[in-house]
Amino acid sequence: MKNTFDKHFVVEGEEKIPSIKLDPQRDTVKVESRQPKAQDSKPVQQPSLKVTPPPVIEYKNEITFVDSLAHDQEIKPKKLEEYVLAFKQGAEKTARSTLEMCRVVYEANQSLGDLEFRDFCRSIGFKDYSSTIRKFIAIGKVYPRFIEYANQLPASWTNIYLITQIPAAEFENIIKGKIRVSDLTGSRLQKMLERTKDISQIRNALRYDKKNSGYVYAKLLFTKVPDDTDWRAAEKAVNELCARLPIKFLVDQNVSNILNQRKDKRYEQTKKHYKNIEMRPDLWDLGAEANAAYKTVERVNAAENKTTVTV
Repeated sequence: MKNTFDKHFVVEGEEKIPSIKLDPQRDTVKVESRQPKAQDSKPVQQPSLKVTPPPVIEYKNEITFVDSLAHDQEIKPKKLEEYVLAFKQGAEKTARSTLEMCRVVYEANQSLGDLEFRDFCRSIGFKDYSSTIRKFIAIGKVYPRFIEYANQLPASWTNIYLITQIPAAEFENIIKGKIRVSDLTGSRLQKMLERTKDISQIRNALRYDKKNSGYVYAKLLFTKVPDDTDWRAAEKAVNELCARLPIKFLVDQNVSNILNQRKDKRYEQTKKHYKNIEMRPDLWDLGAEANAAYKTVERVNAAENKTTVTV
């Protein structure tokens, strides 16, 4: 109906109808104005706009080396017993090579001088005073006994060293088959090691802190969430200990910074609102010894709201 009307009639004074054309080469929109023609019998088609979706972001990291490799397809399947035997043989070879390596370090320590042994340790990538060299020497010392039972020893040299530190009688039980190495759990091995620790000197059980020049012997813990009052009470108590004993009280730097910031804020609030209370050093609690030495007695005159200090 509308097309027939447009074909035969033209409305006088009708405004021009804008039409939109899309240039496919530049993806730009052109607007043209034209007067509808009477002979134009085709309906005006609405332009189709192409909307490009946003790119999809893939949140992936680089692939690891092991994942970049494909599984070996040339593996010849074996039976369960064969895999177990192959693993034990590999572990025995590793334990044997570890014993032989440590024996070399032990012999070098016994044969070379101090300077030559230091150069030897540097050549193999260690320091002569390191704990690793000390453990290598211990393993190398028991090489004549351990090499006969390499098939029963673990592959790791750290675990072999722990076995060297157990009581001699317990090692004989292992050799005789009364105790299997696989039965040496962490808790059982720890109990054996406690029987051989040197208790003649306490410092052997303490870690030495080189930075602060002292032996670490304890931890100070709060059993509840502390506030400023709890911290101040703990600090005063520990300072009392530091005054009587040769100990240091070290606070974590992060905690110290927070406490200092909170202290500064309390100080600013004190100057504004508590001038007659907090800003009176003669009323401060200086500790049991200081209070006893100065014998401070507070006498408050309620009428005049004044405080008199008598010494």
